[in-house]
Amino acid sequence: MRPIQCKLARAALGWGVRDVASATGMSPNTIVRFERGERMRDRTVAELRTLFESNGLEFIDEADGKGPGLRFRQPFPAEPEG
Repeated sequence: MRPIQCKLARAALGWGVRDVASATGMSPNTIVRFERGERMRDRTVAELRTLFESNGLEFIDEADGKGPGLRFRQPFPAEPEG
């Protein structure tokens, strides 16, 4: 998981840094530092990724040449028209 994917995941779930910190037991500063691009321990990044994945997100790697991203595992129901 890349720092931008952490930001995207929080936005997708409507969570702030404090929400993620509370759910993981990490300090808000740790989340902010990761999102700024500072190097984190692999287990810290894995814990963040696990949290987001357990809440329905799927991370997309850069293998397709379009850069990292994320999506919901289950599509949202279609919005009613009209």
